[in-house]
Amino acid sequence: MLKKNDIVEVEIVDLTHEGAGVAKIEGLVFFVENALPTEKILMRVLKINKKIGFGKVEEYLIQSPHRNQDLDLAYLRSGIADLGHLAYPEQLKFKTKQVKDSLYKIAGITEVEVAETLGMEHPVKYRNKAQVPVRRVNGILETGFFRKNSHD
Repeated sequence: MLKKNDIVEVEIVDLTHEGAGVAKIEGLVFFVENALPTEKILMRVLKINKKIGFGKVEEYLIQSPHRNQDLDLAYLRSGIADLGHLAYPEQLKFKTKQVKDSLYKIAGITEVEVAETLGMEHPVKYRNKAQVPVRRVNGILETGFFRKNSHD
């Protein structure tokens, strides 16, 4: 039986709509940030509920050929690039798959043609919309993005 802080070898089988890797072990579904399908990792168990759990990559045993090696990790930590660890052409395929999966899960539609997601010629350092928090720290104004799921 798995418990918090156990380290287990898992294979990532899918991605969530937020870009977290999905692994299945002992009847539980685990969500692992910065993990991609086909990757084998050593995962540290962070939290377990009745049917789901959350894990953290401790070590990559086998990395996906679609992993973006050039990514600035600050983008992942800030949450402004949830799919940043996935190579851009694969991001486009993933987004098309998300539309198909949503149509099936929400409306039960299985036979539908979904056009390929259109991409950009230069998909880096581009933001369509951004909200940048401003706060005063020790009398000085600070701006920037929060770390993902935090106010840091």
